[in-house]
Amino acid sequence: MAKRDDILATATRLFGEYGYHAVGVDRIRDEAGVSKMTLYHHFSGKEALVEAVLERRHERFMDSLGAAVESAGTAEARLRAVFDWHARWFASERFHGCMFLKATEEYAREPASLLALSRRHKAEVKALVETILAEMHGEAASRMARLVQVTLDGMIVNAYLFGPEAVDDAWAALAPLLELDASPLDRAGEADWTRP
Repeated sequence: MAKRDDILATATRLFGEYGYHAVGVDRIRDEAGVSKMTLYHHFSGKEALVEAVLERRHERFMDSLGAAVESAGTAEARLRAVFDWHARWFASERFHGCMFLKATEEYAREPASLLALSRRHKAEVKALVETILAEMHGEAASRMARLVQVTLDGMIVNAYLFGPEAVDDAWAALAPLLELDASPLDRAGEADWTRP
């Protein structure tokens, strides 16, 4: 499994930094230090590799975000933890935007499996937020969770384009709507989950 992990780690790093179409399997093979036969033994083709990268990225993202949320006490603290967790990611040297949004843009709607992975990822982030908001806002939780999810996606794009501080105004406007303390987001700490 070590070779498969090496391939996945290399592909994750390269796809994250340069996108999917700009990186060929030969470059992944060379940088992972494996033969073409080994790469194709583990992955039937580039799209299978992209799917595996996104599956792994989703698991690591949700495990880390879930742990950050669970470590907070009140519902308000857990919701705030969602935003602080994102702020740490935005400030990380390994932040290169959202790999799911990039995959959806680059592959459009084909293959459908990549679109399904991206939808699942965004839906699970929304579901996590909705669970927290249900404690705070009852029946309005679903609509508010969609607002948070859309805002987070916008923050990801803005942080990628303009830097981590570009989300501060959006946070200052959103926090009162969510009945949260609007003090600056906490960027201190490491986004360990982003290591390929």
